[in-house]
Amino acid sequence: MSDCAFGTTDPIYKEYHDKEWGHPLHDSRKLFELMALESQHAGLSWLTILKKREAYREAFYNFEPEKIASMTDEDIDKLMEFPGIVHYRKKLEAIVSQAKGYLEIEKIHGSFSKFLWAYVDFYPIDLHYKTPTDRITVDKRAKQMSKDLKKYGFKFMGPVTMFSFLEAAGLYDAHLEDCPFKPSQN
Repeated sequence: MSDCAFGTTDPIYKEYHDKEWGHPLHDSRKLFELMALESQHAGLSWLTILKKREAYREAFYNFEPEKIASMTDEDIDKLMEFPGIVHYRKKLEAIVSQAKGYLEIEKIHGSFSKFLWAYVDFYPIDLHYKTPTDRITVDKRAKQMSKDLKKYGFKFMGPVTMFSFLEAAGLYDAHLEDCPFKPSQN
């Protein structure tokens, strides 16, 4: 088992690491989905959210921001009973706020992807981790991104969550140097 995959033995997490985590993601809608899921992860394990991903997709219109942005308090009431998702109202409401922010960013910046990738000058930053103990959990860029997104109504997107997002979306290459799934080695 690769140390890069956080020493997990769970096959869902392992597959996520091998096929998705840290690979550069440029599709605005997929970036939005990942960010929304990262916001649900705050205070919980990523594996918990990963196992609930399909239920979140169903609950939130396959993460179509236009549909989510028009959700009402009554819709959130229904989601509080929706099976397979975390029933924490403020986090569910956060996804609606994020969808509204996404649409505003698209309008102002042309695309959500372009807005996010500008933080890394449109090219993934390799963190050059050699061992798991090299890993960090926050940096200045994640702090700035968190601050900027809050201006657009994004919630549950603190600096540590943003750093995790940067790694997961491949804006940062956080795979260990010898990981066979490191994007630069594929």
